[in-house]
Amino acid sequence: MSYAQNIQAIGRANENLYRAFETKDFKTAAQYLTEDCDYITFNGMHLKGRQAYIDTHEQMMNNFIFRGAILDGKIEQIRFLNDTTAIVIATGAIRFRWQKKTPENRLSINTNIWTKNESGQWQLTAFQNTRVKKIGRMAKLLMKL
Repeated sequence: MSYAQNIQAIGRANENLYRAFETKDFKTAAQYLTEDCDYITFNGMHLKGRQAYIDTHEQMMNNFIFRGAILDGKIEQIRFLNDTTAIVIATGAIRFRWQKKTPENRLSINTNIWTKNESGQWQLTAFQNTRVKKIGRMAKLLMKL
């Protein structure tokens, strides 16, 4: 696979993970995760493995509040460490059905490690999600000291 093909393959796999938030088909989306993946949510919960990803996301997205919600997101950067490992930085947020646009205060940034398996498919093996927050007044004051 060429550099451009690898970029496209990771982009497609990432889009399929995003699409699962609309289709609620996390079992199909989980094919893009390694069996032993580590998935850290924005609030620090550590999900270990595909099944934990499936169970947690199905439970969350089947809650009435999340009905009709979508995941708005995009890849910001891809950096290849070698032919089979890439670090991907992405941003995104869940937009609820009553929202016309995604609120900035729900934006998260995540660091992803993608690996290419023996059959050439890119899979997510580690995911760290962090809510984007502006530095508060007290933190700014402390940084000046």
